[in-house]
Amino acid sequence: MKFIFLTLFAFSAAAYAQDVPEEEIKRQNRLMEEAFNRGDLRAVAEFYLDNAYLLSPAGKVVTERENIDAYWTGIQNPVKWELEVIEVSQSEKAVYENEYWKALKNKPPDWRAAGIDIGTNSNLVYQLGNSRLTVRANDTEHTSEVDFILVWKYTEDGYKILIDTYTWQ
Repeated sequence: MKFIFLTLFAFSAAAYAQDVPEEEIKRQNRLMEEAFNRGDLRAVAEFYLDNAYLLSPAGKVVTERENIDAYWTGIQNPVKWELEVIEVSQSEKAVYENEYWKALKNKPPDWRAAGIDIGTNSNLVYQLGNSRLTVRANDTEHTSEVDFILVWKYTEDGYKILIDTYTWQ
């Protein structure tokens, strides 16, 4: 009986671990980096849902496909993008309990404070991360570093970004 319980427990734990698609989210991050690094900014924009929201530290909200495309394709002379995945969870709370999040002096804008309601959806995955994006201007490379939260939504086309909120370091 003890063996059966342990087997069922191990099976349940393995099934739960697969519910959190950490490896898939990491793969999506790598694909975004690759698209940026080859200069295909339109491909970067395609990782976002048509009705996604990008919230800048200045409070600007970018939404809808046309504006999301313009946001990404407006980046001039891309050089390199590095994304660090710090936390991936189906629990939003896990992001806010992460030690990295707690230590941030500047936190990304709260989408709820911006009036965005994403409801409660079991198809959502939360990612905490760090981004280092480098562009070339006047023969000099400039790198911006931001901390971010992405809310990924599972669709028939796989995971797409619903919310991207970030702040400068």
